[in-house]
Amino acid sequence: MPEIAIFGGAFNPVHWGHLLLAETAIDQFQLDRVIWVPTFRSPHKSQSLLAFDHRLEMVRRAIADQPAFTVSAIEGQRQGVSYAIATLKTLQALEPDARWYWIIGSDAFQSLPNWYASELLMAECTWLVAPRIGSNTFSQVSEQNALQDSSAGKSATPLFVSRQASLSITPALQPHWHLLKLPLLDISSTLIRQRCQEGRSIRYLVPESVRCYIDEQNLYQTG
Repeated sequence: MPEIAIFGGAFNPVHWGHLLLAETAIDQFQLDRVIWVPTFRSPHKSQSLLAFDHRLEMVRRAIADQPAFTVSAIEGQRQGVSYAIATLKTLQALEPDARWYWIIGSDAFQSLPNWYASELLMAECTWLVAPRIGSNTFSQVSEQNALQDSSAGKSATPLFVSRQASLSITPALQPHWHLLKLPLLDISSTLIRQRCQEGRSIRYLVPESVRCYIDEQNLYQTG
């Protein structure tokens, strides 16, 4: 049975933190493949995204040297709002015998109960959760050192889920999840966009192929 993870996101742009996260998931859980799925339009974020084709091409360039990584244009082909459950069901139809995982940041995981068709979505995947520097999630994990993932046989409701979100998770609806153990890089797409707008270097924040593409296409420039 193939073990496949979906890694969805805006990737606006993709950077080394994303790549480390996906590689950690493969290493920690012996996954066969990670499918990167750039979002066409997120239902959870109001930010204006760079054109889908640019973000897709940057992911293609970033993952080119890792054969276990593939990229899917499924959300661009479907267009409209990118609902995770629709993406999952389409990919499941292509690989009906696979065991499915979903790579997700801790901040997004907190909001999972509020996602469209969340009950069905939670049940269909094992969730691989990445802590994030500077978030309340990361602080609580570091201070308590008591985070129990669902493999430990205890409640699968994450200790770091916000009160509002945790109220939406009933005893019958508890996601199967694990915490990813990875070096934390304080890199964000927001930081990279800001540096581009300021005319500052982004070398070593993104793969060189991505940096060259951003320069060639004059992406994230102002004026």
